[in-house]
Amino acid sequence: MIPYKNPHLVVRPIDDGFVTISNTYSTDGLKVVNAKQYQIFQNVNGVNDIKNIASLTNLDITAVSNVLEQFEQKQIVNFSGNFEEPDWNKEDPKSLNLWVHTTNKCNLGCSYCYISTLQTTGGMSEEVIAQLGKKLLQTAVERKLKSVKLRLAGGEPLLQFKHWKDFIVEMKEEFLKIQCDFGVGFLTNLTYINDEIIEFAKKYNIGFGVSMDGFGTYHDLTRKYHNGKGSFDKVDENVKKLLQNGITPSISTVVTQQNMEGLYALTEYLIDLNIHFRYSIVHGEFIDRVRLSEILTQCYDLMEKAIYEQDYAFSQKHRLCDLKPSEIFFQTCSSGLNGGAVYVDGGLYFCHVKFGDNDTSGSLFDKGDLLSIIAQKQHYVGERSQDCMTCDYKYVCTSGCPMYRVDGKDASCGLYHEQLPRFYELLGRERLHKLKKAVALTPTT
Repeated sequence: MIPYKNPHLVVRPIDDGFVTISNTYSTDGLKVVNAKQYQIFQNVNGVNDIKNIASLTNLDITAVSNVLEQFEQKQIVNFSGNFEEPDWNKEDPKSLNLWVHTTNKCNLGCSYCYISTLQTTGGMSEEVIAQLGKKLLQTAVERKLKSVKLRLAGGEPLLQFKHWKDFIVEMKEEFLKIQCDFGVGFLTNLTYINDEIIEFAKKYNIGFGVSMDGFGTYHDLTRKYHNGKGSFDKVDENVKKLLQNGITPSISTVVTQQNMEGLYALTEYLIDLNIHFRYSIVHGEFIDRVRLSEILTQCYDLMEKAIYEQDYAFSQKHRLCDLKPSEIFFQTCSSGLNGGAVYVDGGLYFCHVKFGDNDTSGSLFDKGDLLSIIAQKQHYVGERSQDCMTCDYKYVCTSGCPMYRVDGKDASCGLYHEQLPRFYELLGRERLHKLKKAVALTPTT
């Protein structure tokens, strides 16, 4: 039997002769191997059979076969040379992810905000909110959904908290009756929060996605109140207030030319807080990606250090843009498949970026369930370059968001190719560190 290597592998050395091998066409394609296992892997070339590999590595044939079997389970190698591409159930989704534009009002004036209708209207009416609840339940029942997740956004959604409080309680109760998980999170600048909101969030397991664009003055460059005052001190205070109350928010950072030099300090801050954070690169503005890649390299050095010194859970705590090294997918997000967006007037869109374009798929007041209404209009998937269609990161990057591609690919393509191998390396380092620690803690007999 002759084994063949998958052509879509990222190989990175880590500690003490260990190596990370990652199949980028698989969600569960990462394997940490020791020196002997790696020696076997190196001799897989589509010519050597198991007997030859055993001879070349001075290993027993049974041992070589066992290692190759482990590789085969993750499709790192196989014995046909034909590696199937991943497949997804696109016809019968069992979850719904909905972006809800609760209001156009916001107490900040961020320079890069993409919401073209900001400040033009107030919050969603009681009638629209009630209709949203009816449609959510209808969709969950008719589609036999297992989960429904709402992201309450805006504008600043926490300014509308009192209008959504009763709705959330009612939906939690109704979804419990039909045995469908119902989750809610606020996408907020977190400049406004009070004890009532915190106690409610604790009781009903409400999540918080918080915008933070840097540490200290770097954040204040882009995220200011309308009077020009920066908002970092208040956001920092409120993030820590949530943590003190047992609520762990997730941080989202839009990296721009103005704030990227502060990314290292922000990374230190977020690692110390031990919360999930995502770095997204600004769209539609100039940014020096060569310099940004250098800065990200320094940030990932910080994360590597934290893995060893603070048991930092890199795989769970950090994400770069829409990259999916641990959860591959055929498109950038769930929009148009099992997700969409609701505008403040009840209009349904396949993506919240389209708000203000009069490019709706329908309305909450149309007949049919939410997924059917969203699917009435073909969502925009965009063209992808030929490079992307054969790229090792085809299902990790998915050519970026189709709303912002340049010549069929993400504008940060080159940066991703520089940083993704390092990303896989850190995933391997984290896994090996955990394994070593587990072995060290195992009591001897």
